[in-house]
Amino acid sequence: MNDKMNFFLDPKHRAVQKSSIMNYKQDQQGLYLVANKKVINWMEVHTYCHHCLSPLTFDDEFDASYCASCNEWREEACSDIDCEYCENRPKRPLDPRR
Repeated sequence: MNDKMNFFLDPKHRAVQKSSIMNYKQDQQGLYLVANKKVINWMEVHTYCHHCLSPLTFDDEFDASYCASCNEWREEACSDIDCEYCENRPKRPLDPRR
């Protein structure tokens, strides 16, 4: 995510040609993150990797989300030593399972 972002603004004479933001359809309103040629609804940003912006995958066996592209867990293991999910969790999600 260290890529440079460029913003191009419309000239002032075109500003009057654009409709108000209130004229957009209901499903088009809201906040969005635009990065790596992806448009992500702000309410769904938590389902993407904060490093590479790939969609996260949920592992039912260990009850945690991970990024398959980075091969890293996106949720920390809990501190409970008897936790059935965390005690056998591999260091990386795509490592061979025991």
